[in-house]
Amino acid sequence: ARSLEHIVDSLLFYAGQVARRAESRLPVLRDGRAAPPREQLDTVLTAAHLLAGQLRDLGAGRAWHPSGFADSSGWAGMAVTEILVHGMDVARATQVDLLLPVAVCRRTVARVFPWIDPTLAPADELLLAVTGRGCFPGFTSDPGWWWQSAPLTEWDGNPRRRDVSPGWA
Repeated sequence: ARSLEHIVDSLLFYAGQVARRAESRLPVLRDGRAAPPREQLDTVLTAAHLLAGQLRDLGAGRAWHPSGFADSSGWAGMAVTEILVHGMDVARATQVDLLLPVAVCRRTVARVFPWIDPTLAPADELLLAVTGRGCFPGFTSDPGWWWQSAPLTEWDGNPRRRDVSPGWA
């Protein structure tokens, strides 16, 4: 098992170095140790580069996700949601002020949560509220929310709800 983990760690390290066109050693993506926060943040950047490269290579293709066969815009929308929402979780836990990029939040909500009325609140508030991290009058978060990861042309017009248990439960 340790040898297999080493193979995975090595390949992720190599991929990260290449994805970021590194000119020096970057922190490893994973190696079973608790890295300092600065290295953890750098690792998020490397992981984002890896995903961006894969999405460029995906082109018009699609890949499986529990919420549906996602296209590159669906994958990007899910990834941006993860980065921004969990970034806010970390910021709040560490008492750091974090301003989410409103234009990015607007595009993200429109892509992966198309049933959310964009006029209800500013886009950053909408993104946090739809994922259960905020609230405002007239909006109730659905704990069973799910992504619209497949192309928007396949969206049936209804809010998506989770039909599988989340990986963290």
